[in-house]
Amino acid sequence: MDASERRAILKVERGLSSLTYRADAGSLGDGPVAEVVAVSPGLRLVSAPGEPDALLRTPGRVLVIAADQPGTIEVVLRAARAGATLAATLELTRMGAEAEPSPEPRLRPSLAEGGVEFLLRAHVSLRGDLAAPRGHWICGPDAPGRIEGLEMRAVGEDLPIEYQVAVAGRGAGWSNWTPAGAYAGTRGKALPLIGLRARLTAAAAPGLALRADGAFLGASLVTRRGRDVELLGPTPLDPLVGLRLDFVSALEPVAGSPSMPPVRQPSRLRVFRRPQPEREAA
Repeated sequence: MDASERRAILKVERGLSSLTYRADAGSLGDGPVAEVVAVSPGLRLVSAPGEPDALLRTPGRVLVIAADQPGTIEVVLRAARAGATLAATLELTRMGAEAEPSPEPRLRPSLAEGGVEFLLRAHVSLRGDLAAPRGHWICGPDAPGRIEGLEMRAVGEDLPIEYQVAVAGRGAGWSNWTPAGAYAGTRGKALPLIGLRARLTAAAAPGLALRADGAFLGASLVTRRGRDVELLGPTPLDPLVGLRLDFVSALEPVAGSPSMPPVRQPSRLRVFRRPQPEREAA
């Protein structure tokens, strides 16, 4: 290798990275010129406006590397003149937040024989439309939200379920029975659901049942199981703030579920009380 140059191969992660040329703290005189002479496929270099591509002439200059996939770059440091120093530091930094690990996949529980994969969709106050696969919570104990309407939709097959909802408000009562794939409830009217009924249709397999878990604000979780189920809070004023629904075998023994504390929505209201002076004893 030529004594007037140094070469290095640097690994680049997927995303945006910056290559910064920093002078060596103990160097004297002109520093070397840094040049990226090779990049692997999927990598692109972006220079500052007016600067030569892939060239860092002086300390403080920066190149941005856009990487569609992980790769490498080859960098050469060349002395500014014969006998000049090659001491310099190249700093490769990934831009933005550190890469987050891929989330663990949400595994659905085993599908009961005769069951159908489906999605549960809900319109939630202040959050919009949310969806979850069977066997998973929409909102629920860890993230309660006032559910205003529901839809159950099959994935690739007919879903043998129909449902009713009860909406809060004077004279609202229960809706008509709604077939799978249709929406029941309201949107944007600030009228949460206070009850849900779901039942299997005649097309469902004989050995199939439903398991429904409901979270009502200020109350413990409600669990119901059977070919038709009903979820209601302790009073007509308790909104439904979480729902989980799945198929189970009608012959499967019912496991006892641990008691859960009442579901409470976090409050943003802070109350400050003025301390009362102590009364003197008579």
